[in-house]
Amino acid sequence: MLRSVTSESYRLLHPKVVCFLTSVDKSGKANIMPCAWVSPASEEPPMVIAFVAKTHYTARLIKMTKQFGLSIPDASMEKAIWVTGSVSGKDVDKFAKAGLQQLQAKKIKVPMVAGCIGYLECTLVKVVDAGECYGFLGVVETAYADNEAWQNKLWVESRSPVLHLGGKKLVTFKG
Repeated sequence: MLRSVTSESYRLLHPKVVCFLTSVDKSGKANIMPCAWVSPASEEPPMVIAFVAKTHYTARLIKMTKQFGLSIPDASMEKAIWVTGSVSGKDVDKFAKAGLQQLQAKKIKVPMVAGCIGYLECTLVKVVDAGECYGFLGVVETAYADNEAWQNKLWVESRSPVLHLGGKKLVTFKG
């Protein structure tokens, strides 16, 4: 028997890879938030789209600077995922609060998160109005991954990314 789940329809598409979405203000002050609403959008050119609530500080920064970074953590960073999602970067240095270090990006001015297993550096090409969110469509300027975690174009199960199952539930591959 099927039941209506329209109000939770987006959750039918979970689990989704959790990323640290990084941005900066005009002075270069870094901001970070966890984001699971990220998807490939094109292979050629390589593009991704990340959805962020219109009211979030991160959305304002991406619109302002036209760049964002996606750093993909593994299970060792689960506590930092929760910490960076619990306060606004407008008022708090979330890198410091979560005990995370910045990693200088290769092609953009936005820092990445040191110690992650994968990275995508993006330049904004379009903002999509999507209900309570903005969709930030970005060209992937460069992407790189940890050799031990990424092999043969796949994540290695023992070093897999964190997946957001829904609500306050995170899961990983069993290796």
